[in-house]
Amino acid sequence: MGAMGIHQIDPALRWPYGFETEDDEEGQEAGADEDWGIDQEKRGRKRKRPRSAKRPRAATPSSASSSGPLASWNAVPKRPRSSAAKQGDTPRAGAVVVPSETEAAAAEEEEGTASSGGAGRKKAGWSCHQCHTAKRQMVECERCREEIYCTFCVKKRYPKLSVAEVRAECPCCRGICSCKRCSAKVKQSEPKSPALRICNSSRSAKKKKKADPSGVESTSVCNGVAPTEANDYSSLISSNGINNPSVKSDKIDTLDVRAQEESKIKHARYLLHYLMPCLTELNKDQMAERETEARNLGLKLSQMNVEQADCRNDERVFCDNCRTSIFDLHRSCPNCSYELCIACCKELREEDLQGGTCREELVSYPNRGFDYMHGGDPLPELINCEETDLSSCQPKSKKWVASRGIIRCPPTELGGCGEHVLKLRQIFPKDWLNKLEINASWLNKKLEPSNIVSGECPKCTKNENSRYAATRENSTDNYIYCPKSDNGEADDLKHFQSHWVKGEPVIVQGVLQKMPDLSWEPPHMWSEVHGSSTSSDMKNVKAIDCLSCCEVEICTQDFFNGYYEGRMYENQWPEMLKLKDWPTSNHFEELLPSHGVKYIDSLPFQPYTNLKSGSLSVSALLPDDILKIDMGPKSYIAYGCTQELGRGDSVTKLHCDISDAVNVLMHTAKVAPSEEQQDAIKNLKARHEAQDEKDCCGNFAINGNDKCHKSCVGANHASSLNYIDDEEGGALWDIFRREDAEKLKIYLHKHSKEFRHIYCSPVEKIFNPVHDETFYLTEEHKRKLKEEHGIEPWTFVQKLGEAVFIPAGCPHQVRNLKSCTKIAIDFVSPENVKECLKLTQEFRKLPKNHRAKEDKLEVKKMIIYAVDHAVKILKEHCSRTRLIDIVYSRSCGRRRK
Repeated sequence: MGAMGIHQIDPALRWPYGFETEDDEEGQEAGADEDWGIDQEKRGRKRKRPRSAKRPRAATPSSASSSGPLASWNAVPKRPRSSAAKQGDTPRAGAVVVPSETEAAAAEEEEGTASSGGAGRKKAGWSCHQCHTAKRQMVECERCREEIYCTFCVKKRYPKLSVAEVRAECPCCRGICSCKRCSAKVKQSEPKSPALRICNSSRSAKKKKKADPSGVESTSVCNGVAPTEANDYSSLISSNGINNPSVKSDKIDTLDVRAQEESKIKHARYLLHYLMPCLTELNKDQMAERETEARNLGLKLSQMNVEQADCRNDERVFCDNCRTSIFDLHRSCPNCSYELCIACCKELREEDLQGGTCREELVSYPNRGFDYMHGGDPLPELINCEETDLSSCQPKSKKWVASRGIIRCPPTELGGCGEHVLKLRQIFPKDWLNKLEINASWLNKKLEPSNIVSGECPKCTKNENSRYAATRENSTDNYIYCPKSDNGEADDLKHFQSHWVKGEPVIVQGVLQKMPDLSWEPPHMWSEVHGSSTSSDMKNVKAIDCLSCCEVEICTQDFFNGYYEGRMYENQWPEMLKLKDWPTSNHFEELLPSHGVKYIDSLPFQPYTNLKSGSLSVSALLPDDILKIDMGPKSYIAYGCTQELGRGDSVTKLHCDISDAVNVLMHTAKVAPSEEQQDAIKNLKARHEAQDEKDCCGNFAINGNDKCHKSCVGANHASSLNYIDDEEGGALWDIFRREDAEKLKIYLHKHSKEFRHIYCSPVEKIFNPVHDETFYLTEEHKRKLKEEHGIEPWTFVQKLGEAVFIPAGCPHQVRNLKSCTKIAIDFVSPENVKECLKLTQEFRKLPKNHRAKEDKLEVKKMIIYAVDHAVKILKEHCSRTRLIDIVYSRSCGRRRK
């Protein structure tokens, strides 16, 4: 790769490839060096560099072209180093040294002068590494900057290499030097894999093209060597003894490294493609607030100076009004440190504050007694209890408004001090985000991915890698992509992206087979965490009772016995319990290290799902010094029942995650009810139906033609789908399309009284039906939903060992058909970042005490750092490509002359 050498080769590891050595042959080259006289004249006034002297580190170029916008950009500001350290910097071993644009231009100018006198100019006092003569044309290696070869030896000893190739990387660096010194060292010590790896990593050798898993095509990088020459050189190596298995293995390792580097570049381009519009929108909002501030101060935008906020990287900043995370520009009170995001600032000026100012919504679900939950009457003292529908508790006496665009701190009733004007503050350095957007936009246009996957997938219809999950008419998405985890096909990731970009779920089979050495039995995991501890905290565990939706405490041993054998209430109704988020996700890898690491490494589509090194996982690209949120793994251990009960089912109710997620079914245990229990369940269901009619339509006689009556009758007697015969099935999933969410909300608002929540009480109040997590749609409700609105979810059974990928923004619900142990992680993919931003806006409008209120994801911050990460990779790539082009143009210029 010319001047872009990756490692300098230890002379002891150099490796000859069968060339004959003729070191003492002087030889006479036809046509003496025309520049020799000029060189000798300059010898007295041109200082020579000592052979052992170290070169100072060259500055990293600031652009891919001298006129590109990258010239004024720097990466995320880091803590400055001392000047002494900067002056004393020298390249570390293996470091890539890139000259600045000024040095590159000077190198071109110097090369232009040197090329006028032949292939290269001899360095005074230096001799050829091969023949030790100093009276010929010399070519200095631009990789190691130490070895020099004369043009005679190049033509005589290495006929397969051109002078330009030797200048870019000498035979010594390539590991094919045939001089006596290198040959003697090799005889004393046979080469090991590092030397072969260095040899095989030669940038002039033809690279074996390996299918890239990214699913994104890109143009190849010019290596500065004509293709025919690369082929010749490859044949030269193969004809000189590199046929043993160890050499082939090391060559494969090198190709893997190169493939990883190419994937890194492709993924960076892929990231920019999807994140650039989001970054542009964020900067647009910030610029509008800056312009407003400038008008308020009577200044030009260029004259305004925004004060830097006192914020460390290891802390999070949230808006005190809407609880949305603050990533850069915001307003702060100099007195009480009240902080306000720019979205709330805009709404205040428009007198339409939607961020939930001091608004807490409280809904009462009284405990009407055990008998009521099973179809009986409520407790006597609650029969005539009037429930208060608490809407908004925002004080009406205190109103918070902006005065002529100026926002003051809110009154004490609203959380502020009410005394000072909120000052504009910024977290990132001045203009850093603007420069980042300019450079990212330029790189995105210059390096736009040539093949962004999209469109329909003809492979996923009635195929073994697909699963039928819906019966929508005139639809092409009734099948779900369902590959096997051990397919090993190069285009698996690309195929996954073609479905993922459309917001479709994906099922991957056989993930558990990658973890055969680990036990996922719940009791085993519990003992791994707690060992032989007999403390009171370990004897009991807190679980969720699915009937009352309340937390209960139960003996640990009893809970796990129920997992395998089942539990029931006194009336023989199945008792469904579940442990959620155990062990706590922020301790999962600490308490179960082998399970956590193996689980992460076994997940499919690693660029997305690897929480630490995923190159397409936006959440994994945050710098190490930034406080990161908990993305998992999270465990879910719950009982299950094949029959749909209607009440107290082991379910995760309808909700919508702000991020993408992957959920793997790790273990199941089937619990079959006895015939006696089945009869009891049937009788109790009849009582539930009668109670539903009464609660839905009131305590008065109802007509059989009543619309409300029809909607209630038969709700619990709908014919359930037959999942009993599926021995591997563990959980029933319903995932709705994003575009169907609005119609789903309309249906839930209309039929809300038909659903029960805490203590089996009817749902009292709705804030956002897909975020409240208070609804579970039974088979009957799904039938009515399709009948009234023409929509239906993807419905499928998750089998043991299968991973379900759920896109952000897709409402979904789960019912356990057996006792299940699931492990899940969250991640943020570039394709779904826009959906994450949309959900963040929806969450900020919820009441302050809502379960989904707080912006835990901080997706805006993730976008900024992911773009910065991609820009740094592509900037380095452009710099390397430019230097390669320089080397290539030099070699072409010499050949023409």
